[in-house]
Amino acid sequence: MPLPQEFIERLTTQFGASNTSVILRGLAAKRPTTFRSNLLRTTDEAVMEGLRQAHVMFARVKEIPHAFSVRGIENEAVLELSLNKEGRIYLQGLTSMLPAIILDPKPGEIVADICAAPGSKTSQLAAMMKNEGKIVAVEENSVRYQKLMNTLRIQGASMVEAKLEDSTILHHTMPEMFDKILADVPCSAEGRINVDDQRSYGFWSLKNIVAHAKLQRRLLRSAYLCLKPGGTLVYSTCTLAAEENEAQIDWFLGEYPDMKAEAITIPFTPSIMHKNKSLTLLPSASAEGFFVAKMRKQD
Repeated sequence: MPLPQEFIERLTTQFGASNTSVILRGLAAKRPTTFRSNLLRTTDEAVMEGLRQAHVMFARVKEIPHAFSVRGIENEAVLELSLNKEGRIYLQGLTSMLPAIILDPKPGEIVADICAAPGSKTSQLAAMMKNEGKIVAVEENSVRYQKLMNTLRIQGASMVEAKLEDSTILHHTMPEMFDKILADVPCSAEGRINVDDQRSYGFWSLKNIVAHAKLQRRLLRSAYLCLKPGGTLVYSTCTLAAEENEAQIDWFLGEYPDMKAEAITIPFTPSIMHKNKSLTLLPSASAEGFFVAKMRKQD
């Protein structure tokens, strides 16, 4: 089954013919398996020694701290390594590692991850904060909540308070509570499409994009109300749809004029900076498609 023609036409209108060609090549690429070391349980040096002992060929990903790529081994085999089972590494795509890095939490801060399951970014935040401070990780789906709890246990993220709750109403109980908030929101996942796997795009539709955009707006409203004055909000998706990305940020900055966009950089190419300082990373041979925006609430 080919990619939907309407999807390709939308990409061409949004990004132009040249960038659309780049995107389509990226969606067809087979990316290497990547993971990060978990500094709550180990060191980069110990991970490298463990990989050598397991006879796994690896390389450091120089653009991202504590990130590795491996060759000659699939995701499933990495999951079976003792390094993974003991929580010393976490299998994660490179773009998935970026939101936490851009949020840049510090030990002692109070942080929220409002769409937390399965816990990849939550546990990354905890490691960056050295388990010092507090992270509130919110997930409303009970099955995904259990996955979140399992990740936090294996990764040793003891500072995290997990909540089985709807983040769109979190502001009712935790108004202006957080120094920093990560809103890596549910999306139409266009950036993760694999042209060889129909399951990755068989659900694609404009209706799906619109539905996600409505949910994202509710999540952003709640995040704004939960953020302290002077606090930082990072919003991210793994889609390319403008309605869920740069248009969403345009709306948010217009709705809340005390939120100011901050410039960011992504350590991969090709990427596109929008007028509101948000960034779209086009899918490539090394990374999935991705969108991120960083904003600060004025004091």
